[in-house]
Amino acid sequence: MRIKNGCVTLRAIEERDFDLLYEMMNSEAIEKAMGHCTLPISEKEQSEWMANYHNSEEQIRLMIELSNGKTIGVIMLFDIDTYNGTAEIGHKISAKPEDRIKGDITDALNGMLDLAFNTLRLNCVTARTVEGNIFAEKILKKSHFVEEGTLRHRIYQDGKFLNMHSFSVVKSDFCK
Repeated sequence: MRIKNGCVTLRAIEERDFDLLYEMMNSEAIEKAMGHCTLPISEKEQSEWMANYHNSEEQIRLMIELSNGKTIGVIMLFDIDTYNGTAEIGHKISAKPEDRIKGDITDALNGMLDLAFNTLRLNCVTARTVEGNIFAEKILKKSHFVEEGTLRHRIYQDGKFLNMHSFSVVKSDFCK
Protein backbone atom coordinates (compact mmCIF):
# COMPACT_ATOMS: atom_id res chain seq x y z
CA MET A 1 0.00 0.00 0.00
CA ARG A 2 1.22 3.47 -0.86
CA ILE A 3 -0.27 6.52 0.80
CA LYS A 4 -0.61 9.57 -1.42
CA ASN A 5 -1.31 12.95 0.12
CA GLY A 6 -0.65 16.26 -1.60
CA CYS A 7 2.87 16.29 -2.98
CA VAL A 8 4.02 13.13 -1.17
CA THR A 9 3.75 9.40 -1.42
CA LEU A 10 4.49 7.42 1.73
CA ARG A 11 5.88 4.01 0.80
CA ALA A 12 7.63 1.00 2.27
CA ILE A 13 11.38 1.06 2.87
CA GLU A 14 13.25 -0.45 -0.08
CA GLU A 15 16.88 -1.43 -0.65
CA ARG A 16 17.32 1.72 -2.74
CA ASP A 17 16.80 3.75 0.48
CA PHE A 18 19.94 2.33 2.12
CA ASP A 19 22.20 5.35 1.49
CA LEU A 20 19.64 7.90 2.68
CA LEU A 21 18.77 5.94 5.84
CA TYR A 22 22.45 5.30 6.58
CA GLU A 23 23.23 9.00 6.15
CA MET A 24 20.36 10.06 8.43
CA MET A 25 21.30 7.56 11.15
CA ASN A 26 24.84 8.93 11.20
CA SER A 27 23.89 12.61 10.94
CA GLU A 28 24.73 14.49 14.11
CA ALA A 29 22.48 17.39 13.08
CA ILE A 30 19.43 15.16 12.54
CA GLU A 31 19.94 13.22 15.76
CA LYS A 32 20.42 16.47 17.66
CA ALA A 33 17.19 17.95 16.23
CA MET A 34 15.37 14.77 17.26
CA GLY A 35 16.80 14.91 20.77
CA HIS A 36 18.66 11.65 20.31
CA CYS A 37 22.18 10.66 21.10
CA THR A 38 22.89 7.54 19.09
CA LEU A 39 26.24 6.01 18.41
CA PRO A 40 27.49 5.86 14.85
CA ILE A 41 26.38 2.76 12.96
CA SER A 42 28.33 0.83 10.37
CA GLU A 43 27.19 -0.11 6.89
CA LYS A 44 27.02 -3.72 8.10
CA GLU A 45 24.71 -2.77 11.00
CA GLN A 46 22.51 -0.74 8.62
CA SER A 47 22.36 -3.68 6.19
CA GLU A 48 21.37 -6.07 8.97
CA TRP A 49 18.68 -3.66 10.21
CA MET A 50 17.25 -3.29 6.70
CA ALA A 51 17.28 -7.05 6.14
CA ASN A 52 15.33 -7.63 9.36
CA TYR A 53 13.05 -4.60 9.56
CA HIS A 54 9.36 -4.93 8.87
CA ASN A 55 6.39 -2.78 9.78
CA SER A 56 4.36 -4.21 12.63
CA GLU A 57 1.45 -3.51 14.93
CA GLU A 58 3.86 -1.61 17.21
CA GLN A 59 5.68 0.56 14.65
CA ILE A 60 5.39 1.73 11.06
CA ARG A 61 8.17 3.44 9.13
CA LEU A 62 7.50 4.82 5.66
CA MET A 63 9.71 6.67 3.22
CA ILE A 64 8.66 10.15 2.11
CA GLU A 65 8.82 10.36 -1.66
CA LEU A 66 7.94 13.62 -3.40
CA SER A 67 6.03 14.12 -6.64
CA ASN A 68 9.34 15.35 -8.15
CA GLY A 69 10.77 11.83 -7.65
CA LYS A 70 13.04 12.72 -4.71
CA THR A 71 12.96 10.68 -1.52
CA ILE A 72 13.64 13.09 1.36
CA GLY A 73 13.30 11.07 4.53
CA VAL A 74 11.25 8.78 6.72
CA ILE A 75 8.13 9.22 8.82
CA MET A 76 7.19 6.84 11.59
CA LEU A 77 4.42 5.86 13.96
CA PHE A 78 5.81 4.07 16.99
CA ASP A 79 4.70 2.89 20.40
CA ILE A 80 1.40 2.02 18.72
CA ASP A 81 -1.10 0.89 21.34
CA THR A 82 -4.18 -0.45 19.58
CA TYR A 83 -5.98 -1.16 22.86
CA ASN A 84 -5.85 2.48 24.00
CA GLY A 85 -5.79 3.90 20.48
CA THR A 86 -2.53 5.84 20.82
CA ALA A 87 0.82 6.22 19.07
CA GLU A 88 3.70 8.66 18.76
CA ILE A 89 4.78 10.18 15.45
CA GLY A 90 8.15 11.45 14.25
CA HIS A 91 10.10 12.09 11.08
CA LYS A 92 13.66 12.51 9.84
CA ILE A 93 14.46 14.57 6.77
CA SER A 94 17.69 14.84 4.79
CA ALA A 95 17.35 16.76 1.56
CA LYS A 96 18.76 19.77 -0.19
CA PRO A 97 16.41 22.75 -0.24
CA GLU A 98 16.18 22.57 -4.03
CA ASP A 99 14.91 18.97 -3.81
CA ARG A 100 12.06 19.91 -1.46
CA ILE A 101 8.50 20.96 -2.29
CA LYS A 102 6.69 23.56 -0.21
CA GLY A 103 4.42 21.80 2.29
CA ASP A 104 6.05 18.39 1.85
CA ILE A 105 6.42 17.61 5.55
CA THR A 106 2.89 18.79 6.35
CA ASP A 107 1.58 16.54 3.56
CA ALA A 108 3.61 13.59 4.91
CA LEU A 109 2.42 14.21 8.46
CA ASN A 110 -1.21 14.47 7.38
CA GLY A 111 -0.90 11.31 5.28
CA MET A 112 0.45 9.38 8.26
CA LEU A 113 -2.24 10.83 10.55
CA ASP A 114 -4.90 9.75 8.06
CA LEU A 115 -3.48 6.22 8.24
CA ALA A 116 -3.41 6.39 12.05
CA PHE A 117 -6.94 7.66 12.49
CA ASN A 118 -8.86 6.18 9.58
CA THR A 119 -7.10 2.87 8.88
CA LEU A 120 -5.60 1.89 12.24
CA ARG A 121 -8.55 3.47 14.10
CA LEU A 122 -6.31 5.21 16.63
CA ASN A 123 -7.74 8.09 18.64
CA CYS A 124 -4.71 10.11 19.80
CA VAL A 125 -1.27 10.66 18.30
CA THR A 126 1.49 12.39 20.25
CA ALA A 127 4.71 14.09 19.21
CA ARG A 128 7.66 15.61 21.04
CA THR A 129 10.02 18.37 19.96
CA VAL A 130 13.26 19.64 21.42
CA GLU A 131 12.82 23.12 22.87
CA GLY A 132 13.72 25.68 20.22
CA ASN A 133 12.76 23.54 17.22
CA ILE A 134 10.29 26.15 16.00
CA PHE A 135 10.02 24.55 12.55
CA ALA A 136 8.77 21.22 13.95
CA GLU A 137 6.32 22.92 16.30
CA LYS A 138 4.89 25.03 13.46
CA ILE A 139 4.30 21.93 11.31
CA LEU A 140 2.61 20.09 14.18
CA LYS A 141 0.26 23.00 14.83
CA LYS A 142 -0.70 23.10 11.13
CA SER A 143 -1.92 19.51 11.56
CA HIS A 144 -4.11 20.35 14.57
CA PHE A 145 -1.63 19.24 17.23
CA VAL A 146 -2.06 21.00 20.56
CA GLU A 147 0.84 21.65 22.90
CA GLU A 148 0.18 19.73 26.11
CA GLY A 149 3.15 20.67 28.17
CA THR A 150 6.84 20.82 28.80
CA LEU A 151 8.95 17.83 29.75
CA ARG A 152 11.65 19.48 31.79
CA HIS A 153 15.35 18.78 31.29
CA ARG A 154 14.81 15.64 29.13
CA ILE A 155 17.61 16.11 26.62
CA TYR A 156 21.30 16.66 27.30
CA GLN A 157 23.03 18.57 24.50
CA ASP A 158 26.10 20.73 24.31
CA GLY A 159 26.73 20.58 28.04
CA LYS A 160 23.23 21.53 29.18
CA PHE A 161 19.82 20.00 29.70
CA LEU A 162 17.01 21.05 27.36
CA ASN A 163 13.27 20.74 27.71
CA MET A 164 11.04 18.86 25.31
CA HIS A 165 7.58 20.04 24.32
CA SER A 166 4.79 17.49 24.18
CA PHE A 167 1.99 17.73 21.59
CA SER A 168 -1.04 15.64 20.71
CA VAL A 169 -3.86 15.50 18.20
CA VAL A 170 -7.05 13.52 18.62
CA LYS A 171 -9.10 12.04 15.81
CA SER A 172 -12.07 14.38 16.31
CA ASP A 173 -9.79 17.42 15.82
CA PHE A 174 -7.96 16.02 12.80
CA CYS A 175 -10.96 14.53 10.97
CA LYS A 176 -13.21 17.62 10.91
